[in-house]
Amino acid sequence: FIAVEDIDSYCVLISSKAVYFLKSGDYTDREAIFLEVKYDDLYHCLVSKDHGNVYIQLTKKAVNTSSGVAMPGPSQQKPMV
Repeated sequence: FIAVEDIDSYCVLISSKAVYFLKSGDYTDREAIFLEVKYDDLYHCLVSKDHGNVYIQLTKKAVNTSSGVAMPGPSQQKPMV
């Protein structure tokens, strides 16, 4: 555990291995996690502002489906929170 930040209707929990986005409420329930991004899977992180809102775009590493190996480079998985 490193930090936790409450943002409107959700919470961001930062640990030494991953970043967790949780629904507001009971933070002890694993079902509250709606997005988990492990640092090993993270390729790129971009912060942007639009009309007074701040967004974080997380680009996860692509996974070669035939071998199951994480490939360096961007993938199609780009959740924006």
